[in-house]
Amino acid sequence: MLTAVARHHSMHGNDKLHDLFSSTGNLMAGSFLVASLLIYTVAQPAPIDVRVAIVAYEDFEQELERFETLFAELSKRDAGLRFRLAVGSYGDVLHWMDRGLTDLAILTPGVFAGTLRDKTADGQAAYQYLATLRLKGTTSKWDKRSVGFHEKYGSVCLVSNKSKLRTVDDLRQAASKHQIEFLFVHPLSVSGHAAPYQSLSDAGIDPNRSNRRFTYSHTASLRMLTEPADRERVAFVWVGATANNQELELETKQLLFPELDELEIPNNVVVAGADFQYDDRVKKLLTDEFDSNEYFRFTVNPDWQVHFATVRGWLDVAGTAASIQHGELVSLDEIGQILLQSSRSQPLPPRLAVVLSGGGAKCSYQVGAVTALEEKLDELRRQNPDSGLDIALVVGTSGGAINALPIAMGISRPEQGRRTLRNVWLELDQRDIVRPSLLIRANMGLWFAVLQTGFVIWIIRRCVPEPERRGRKFAITFTALAAVEILIGYLPGLPWVWLGSNHFWHHAWLWLSLGVHGAAWSLFIVGVVALILETIKAKRGRHITIPTWFTKTTLWIGLLGLPLLQAFTILFCVETISGGDGMERTLSEKFPTLINHNLARQQLPLLKLDDSDSSSERLQAVSRQVLERDLLKRDLVITGSSLATKSSAGLPTDLYFYAPANPESAPPPFGKKGLSLLKRPHILLDVVMGSGSIFPIFPPRKINDVPSAGDRIDLVDGGFAHNSPVEAAVLWGATHIVLFEATPRKVRSERRYFLQNATSSFHHLYQQAQLLDARSREQVTVFSLAPQPPHICVLDFADNLIAASIERGYNDARITHETGTPRFRKEPGEPIFIQINP
Repeated sequence: MLTAVARHHSMHGNDKLHDLFSSTGNLMAGSFLVASLLIYTVAQPAPIDVRVAIVAYEDFEQELERFETLFAELSKRDAGLRFRLAVGSYGDVLHWMDRGLTDLAILTPGVFAGTLRDKTADGQAAYQYLATLRLKGTTSKWDKRSVGFHEKYGSVCLVSNKSKLRTVDDLRQAASKHQIEFLFVHPLSVSGHAAPYQSLSDAGIDPNRSNRRFTYSHTASLRMLTEPADRERVAFVWVGATANNQELELETKQLLFPELDELEIPNNVVVAGADFQYDDRVKKLLTDEFDSNEYFRFTVNPDWQVHFATVRGWLDVAGTAASIQHGELVSLDEIGQILLQSSRSQPLPPRLAVVLSGGGAKCSYQVGAVTALEEKLDELRRQNPDSGLDIALVVGTSGGAINALPIAMGISRPEQGRRTLRNVWLELDQRDIVRPSLLIRANMGLWFAVLQTGFVIWIIRRCVPEPERRGRKFAITFTALAAVEILIGYLPGLPWVWLGSNHFWHHAWLWLSLGVHGAAWSLFIVGVVALILETIKAKRGRHITIPTWFTKTTLWIGLLGLPLLQAFTILFCVETISGGDGMERTLSEKFPTLINHNLARQQLPLLKLDDSDSSSERLQAVSRQVLERDLLKRDLVITGSSLATKSSAGLPTDLYFYAPANPESAPPPFGKKGLSLLKRPHILLDVVMGSGSIFPIFPPRKINDVPSAGDRIDLVDGGFAHNSPVEAAVLWGATHIVLFEATPRKVRSERRYFLQNATSSFHHLYQQAQLLDARSREQVTVFSLAPQPPHICVLDFADNLIAASIERGYNDARITHETGTPRFRKEPGEPIFIQINP
């Protein structure tokens, strides 16, 4: 019994001991496993981030999916590499590579061939060749390649099925008679331009600017073959262009072109930046038994330099090799294709912003340029109904603010609205806008009167030798001259056409017109008084005589002393040279007219205005109705500079006044700079006027209850800090910016004199104030357009000069590679990467 009990206790103790050892073992095993995982995690290096840029081309959304699949497979094969992809145009990708923003690039043959001579600072090749892509043949009937993967392809010459052209001889004869329009794809397309151009040259055919067109799309070239045209169209596309469009394939046929058929074009290549350290690793990954991908193969061609040197020769013949450069010049057609490509290859549609710089009357140039842009967007929407391409955001400063509001309201979208906007600009008159104070105008009038007096006396003394006859002649001349000036001063009508296109005469007329009333009435009074005195004295046998010394002294004192008095008056007696009432009255008349035309066109109720309101009250009434009736169709930002006041001490000096087209949308991240116009709807046009006030020519616009009730800001020219307010567009999410400048780009010149040095120093300080916008331009793609010198100046509000400026803006924006050198300067932004997960 005792033995049994002892055995029981012994067995029970052994179970406990077993449980204890078992638990301890599990704990140790678990601890070992955790420790192993921690050691593995610490020891395992983070994957290497490889940034890849790809040159986009037509129908790239499908190609992008294939590249995503490709690089996901590569990441599985080498877990130490993680790829990120960014898509861009020719210039974008080269810009990113030059700045070290990407490690690898997949370049089209034309782009790579154009960069063969590029070197780094230490003389190395700028790009390392890694491999050439091999692609499958297509189902197009023009593609004669065998089944399988190929590292070369070709170009084909096509015409409409209805064309009578059969051979190169037919083409040569028709071209010599100017009956042909050659359709090329893009200046840097090898299959769509460089190779065909080489073949045409070998065949003795010269496709000059007058008979060629760039379509910026292989499909567009095919489509244009089927459309009616004044001249026979001949298109050059790559051999697989019709693979996915049998309808266009059936409507076109091949023109036999042996010289073109002989040319073999190498496929796209994978290149690495000169400083990329893992080039051999990536090359091995691409070429070692990589047979699983359905669409791509890679090969290292030992003769790649020979092949691409040949392509470079074709580019040189076509004259486009030099266009592969940083800050390329592009046409409006190319901008449209870039926007379309972005909408197809990026996860979100492009947010297009129009930025309008300042410049007073020079901003009329923007009206013509915006007209061209709106026409292009309308054309793209018709051709691509699902793209939804439109201006999403408008940013304006100074004179550009005057254009920004109607563009944001959508007035510039229809043709009738653009015509109305143009007419409003033509009606602006510098004599109504520039209104100096009475003191300044009186001084100007008196000075002109003195000047004319001296001239009349000089003429009378030389033409009338007898002193006794001079008095009456003097009085009659003065009275007649004054009467003519009074008539000129008060007659309605615009004199600008008579003065021609030289704005010097326009400014001279403006200056004279400001003092003509004072001068005319002064002369008239002097003339009438002199005539009365001469009549009285003549009855007594005497005549008016003025000693020569008195005449000279008075004239010299007047001619020299009055300008000094004017300078003293401007510097110490008035706040600004011109008052703001002229601009206020002009805006209060023109904006309601412009807006009501737009409302009537849409069959919407017109603005409710009271004729008894002052100009200031009228501006506020219009402002309220624009915002409270949700008349904005695009987001709007107006920039302004705030002069320091007691109540604005907490505000930044540069301000962004914003109003979203959708009142429910989130506010932009402007921070303290941002002031919502929706919360202060009555100040909209006050802000526009303040932004356009060129201080101290014009007075600041005093805006009450900003930033808070009882506060006040003095708003002046927004161009002081943001003459090209790109920063506001970037902060509000713009992906692409079209910047319409109003001032010609500054050309550097040699400084020789003090005045030149002083001007350069002020220009340098001004440029420093623009650094925020300059840095923001590097973040997104910016297309900028500026007039060529000479251009009109800030105060050239004259109908003929304005009309010429608007026309010039339109023509500059419409220039293509066929008609000249495009004027848009493209400044690529930073790449937007897509993370590829294995």
